[in-house]
Amino acid sequence: MTNKTLTLSIVIPAYNEENYLRACLDSIAGQSVMPEEVIVVDNNSSDNTRAIAKSYGFVKLVREKQQHQSFAQKTGFDLATSDIIGRIDADSVLPTDWVQNVKKHFSNQPELVALSGGTLPYDMAAKNASSRILSLYLGLASRLAGVRMLWGANCALRRSAWQEIRHRVLTRGDIWEDFDLSFCLAPHGEIMSFKDIDVASSFRAVHKSIITQTRYQFRAIRTFHLRTNMLKTATVFCIWSTMYFMFLLVTLDRFGLSPAIRLLGSLRRAAKIVSLEAE
Repeated sequence: MTNKTLTLSIVIPAYNEENYLRACLDSIAGQSVMPEEVIVVDNNSSDNTRAIAKSYGFVKLVREKQQHQSFAQKTGFDLATSDIIGRIDADSVLPTDWVQNVKKHFSNQPELVALSGGTLPYDMAAKNASSRILSLYLGLASRLAGVRMLWGANCALRRSAWQEIRHRVLTRGDIWEDFDLSFCLAPHGEIMSFKDIDVASSFRAVHKSIITQTRYQFRAIRTFHLRTNMLKTATVFCIWSTMYFMFLLVTLDRFGLSPAIRLLGSLRRAAKIVSLEAE
């Protein structure tokens, strides 16, 4: 354990996030321990993302013209000045003790170079099932890679480690930048996962068309191809092919479970109103 009080910067890449960013920044404003720095990296937004970011006094707004999260992430990380760099998405909603717990884990474990947490999706009725499926695939990828895979919507790393690897990370639009970050960080210390930093987030990626989703998921396979050998790449391809099960879950959730829950809620509210009128 170290006696030094660690500082923390939060980096948020953002591209047309007007529907999500305010809730994200509100959750940062409500932290029990505020971060020392919040950097929103605007990645060529054409909506109100920049205006929303500017409306929060604690936000440092910068711009990255090269399109993709890998470029926006690198820009934010390079500008961060704290001991720890937190990395979340614009649709991440943090629990009130997120900053406090991230600092605690890094303070208590000097060998820890990076950490990650999970999520409970707020736009899926089958929240727990969706969360477990995400954890399953991240766990399988981690076992295959031999290092814990970071999840970009909820992770953090030491700034000193970033300075060691910043010239090794891939900046291209056809990879998963969080997986690539994990491969680069692996030789520098421990990467661990903690439940007490789990966030709420959107599962918007799985609501897109099957063609868009296929292209997106293939980025994970390409990242393995660029960072590992053909055997591991072929294995992750076979594992990721089963991801199409998520489309079935999303379809059932969207057209079955979610409407049923909304209907049940409406019936309960109506029954409550009738009961109050009867009194």
